[in-house]
Amino acid sequence: MSPHVIVKLPGIYNQVKAEQEFSSSYHQTRFKYDPERAAVWRPICRYLQRFTRDNEPLLDLGAGYGEFTRFIEAKEKWALDINPEPAKYWAEGVHPLIQSVLDPLPFAPNVLGTVFTSNLFEHFALDEVRAILCEVRRVLAPDGRLIVVQPNFRLEPNRYYDDYTHKTPFTDVGFADFLAASGWRIVHVEPRFMPFSMKSRLPKWSWLVELYLALPYRFAAGQFLVVAENA
Repeated sequence: MSPHVIVKLPGIYNQVKAEQEFSSSYHQTRFKYDPERAAVWRPICRYLQRFTRDNEPLLDLGAGYGEFTRFIEAKEKWALDINPEPAKYWAEGVHPLIQSVLDPLPFAPNVLGTVFTSNLFEHFALDEVRAILCEVRRVLAPDGRLIVVQPNFRLEPNRYYDDYTHKTPFTDVGFADFLAASGWRIVHVEPRFMPFSMKSRLPKWSWLVELYLALPYRFAAGQFLVVAENA
């Protein structure tokens, strides 16, 4: 059989289809497209650019509507999401990967310089997170960077499970320790990075986000930032 032929077993195909339909419903319920998010992500990407390997390929895991890959600089950009619907918002030149984050990544070992993910790992059980991270380490180059933005359970315990798909609570300390125990080298940690949710009636202005990121103490922060290297 040609190595390029993909055989879809009925049970597996139906499971993927069901996951895609659930993801689509989730997006409509919890994560609708909002063009104003671009004003938020532009300064966030400028802030995070220092942590990337911008002369090497980059992958965004759970890319959603693609705001990160739209504004971040990289030699080559890939975006992965199980739901094909948000991909229509992805920037031109971004390579789409429509698959589950639990499936093997279609990259040779050590080819990516940066892997980014935002609000992803809390949707999976701990053993699934470990498996995802193992696959990320396989495709990252030595000293390649993993950049993670996550809801911080320590700061927002009362709202953490308002999202019915959240499975595992993470804190900045716990997640950094989990990475270190899994063989990663911790580069940078910010317990208070951004507010818990962008679903707010407050104005989404780039200058306001830049000002917020420049604050020595970020009030109302509910998400952490962890940057780690493939040791």
